[in-house]
Amino acid sequence: MNSLKYIYLRIIALQAMIWIFMLLLFYFFGGFDAAPRCYFVHPSYLVLLGLFLPFSLVFGWTIYKTNKLQWGRESIMGISTSYMSVQLLLMSLVWYALVIAAAMPIYGKEKAISSKSNLELIICLDISKSMNVKDMEGSSRLDVAKRVISSLLSKSSGEQIGLCIFAGNAIREIELTRDYQLIRTVVSNVESELIEQQGTDIAAAFQQAKEMFSSNVINRSVLMITDGENHESDNQDSEIYKEILSKDIKTCIVGLGSSSGGPIPSLSTDNDASNLIDDNGNEWISKLDQVSIKQLATSTAGSAIISSEAYPDIEAILTQINLMKRENSRTLDVDVEAMRYKWFVYTALIAFCTLLLLPVIWKK
Repeated sequence: MNSLKYIYLRIIALQAMIWIFMLLLFYFFGGFDAAPRCYFVHPSYLVLLGLFLPFSLVFGWTIYKTNKLQWGRESIMGISTSYMSVQLLLMSLVWYALVIAAAMPIYGKEKAISSKSNLELIICLDISKSMNVKDMEGSSRLDVAKRVISSLLSKSSGEQIGLCIFAGNAIREIELTRDYQLIRTVVSNVESELIEQQGTDIAAAFQQAKEMFSSNVINRSVLMITDGENHESDNQDSEIYKEILSKDIKTCIVGLGSSSGGPIPSLSTDNDASNLIDDNGNEWISKLDQVSIKQLATSTAGSAIISSEAYPDIEAILTQINLMKRENSRTLDVDVEAMRYKWFVYTALIAFCTLLLLPVIWKK
């Protein structure tokens, strides 16, 4: 019977050989170059590779205990260390290959069909305190707005999108980008408290959006999400509307809220917060201003979409954007970085099937 020390030494030697082989493989594919030709999208996942060594030691201890028990019975054969080594090798391949696949290795280039849209879209998101009113089937207007933007980003590809938030003034939050995950992350963390000056200055939002577009002669569009309560309406509004029309900037106004409305919470993040009150000591009730939404769309020669549902149907927005993309997009045959995770998934699958068949193969 082999001693526990011998089994452990054999396991450590086997794991050392596997690690040396993996490092040599990584070196061969340029992973250690100054400008690596091979790298991982999620390198932090590779830490999980180290979990297999303690597992293999526990496995070796189990084999030792099993052999110690079975050698006490002359009619039963123990498990050989050679068989154990093959088992561990196959299990190592399964675990290491799956971890590397999860880390998403990238190596080389491959051809891909890509579409490049000439559309620039600025999302103007109203974050005034009235957007915290929960009159949309229990959801606040701001939460619903975030869902609309998230759904839009999930269906978008190719166009550049920027984000402007506004209340009593407008702030340029994200410049035009195709990094939709960045936009989604920023939008998820937007709260009314980000802008101290409260109110709803729609003209300032349009002005900021207009300045965010590039100088290229391409299609430009503004998606404004608001409850329609324009507290800063003045003569400047008509001036910015004329500029929007003269520069042929398409607009889509999404109005969120209900006609019955609801009280405005003093804090967006505190469910127990008190509601705002007016000068007479009554709760300040905010209602969706459908008339203002439609007038705004008319003034900018755009379209208006009004919803009081917690999960609005945004097909009208998507249809308009997709029409622009079809009219101003082109198909490109480009070289993109190749994701090689499939190599390791196949390796893990073959090793796992071999591991299942090993008792039959070993007997033969």
